[in-house]
Order: sequence, then structure tokens, then C-alpha cells
Amino acid sequence: AMGAITDRLHKDSVMIDPRILSRNELLARMTDLLASQYLIEQPEQLLRDIMKREELGTTCLGFGCAVPHARTDAVDRTVMAAARLNPPMDLGAEDGEPVSLVFLMAGPMRSGSLHLKILSKLARLLHESSFRKELLEAETQKDFLDAIARRE
Repeated sequence: AMGAITDRLHKDSVMIDPRILSRNELLARMTDLLASQYLIEQPEQLLRDIMKREELGTTCLGFGCAVPHARTDAVDRTVMAAARLNPPMDLGAEDGEPVSLVFLMAGPMRSGSLHLKILSKLARLLHESSFRKELLEAETQKDFLDAIARRE
């Protein structure tokens, strides 16, 4: 699908260098962002489902990237938030690298195949060092989104 990511990632759901000190705070802030952007009525449920997925194992991809995600009854369509962290944060990646790029995705229970499609597309993009570099150098939310739109 064209624009699989940019259709679901709103400019105001992108955080550039937020002051955040822990993984839990990060996920809570990103969930709040999604809840306010997409009028999610059960942000607590959404956060619970995201944390539940984190307990199953790391959502870090390596290269300083992580994609926390959940399939949840709290949303009726697939939506995303993103954060660029500076300084990077230790999120327990297997390669030991701290994380500076985080994409959070929440989708409804029934849309498993779409969920996987977007996750694998994100993973593929984030494997490209030139793409990561553009996101790391983005000065504004718009720059960050534009970098994604150019690749889609």
C-alpha cells in the first residue's frame, strides 16, 4: 500500500528529542500522543497491551532502532507515533546499542497481516543507514516525516 507509514503517522505524533528518562516514560508519552491524536478512548488499555508485548521480548531491531507495538482492542485502525531520542536510551537491545529511533504502532486485533506488513516495511527501511541518518538529522517533525515519505 502506498504510504503505509505516512498515512498512519501524524506530524503531531512525532517527538523530536523529548526529555525522557526511562522506557516506561517513553512508552507512556508515546501512547498519550496516540490517544490524543486519534481520540483513543482507552489509553490505559493501549499502554497495557504495549507493555504486555514488551514483556515477551525486546522490540529493538538493532542499529539503535526499536518498534514497540501491539494488537489491541483499544484502537479500530492501525496508528503510529515516533520518537527520535537524543541522547539515545538503553532499551535492552540484543546488540547492546542504545536506541535513538522509536516507532510505536498499535493496530486492531483483526488486522494481523497489515500489522506484520507495516512492521516488516519499517524494519526494511530502518536497516538502511542512509535512512536512519536522515531521521537522526531531522530538525523538525516535518523533516522527519518527509524523510519517510521519500522512501515510501
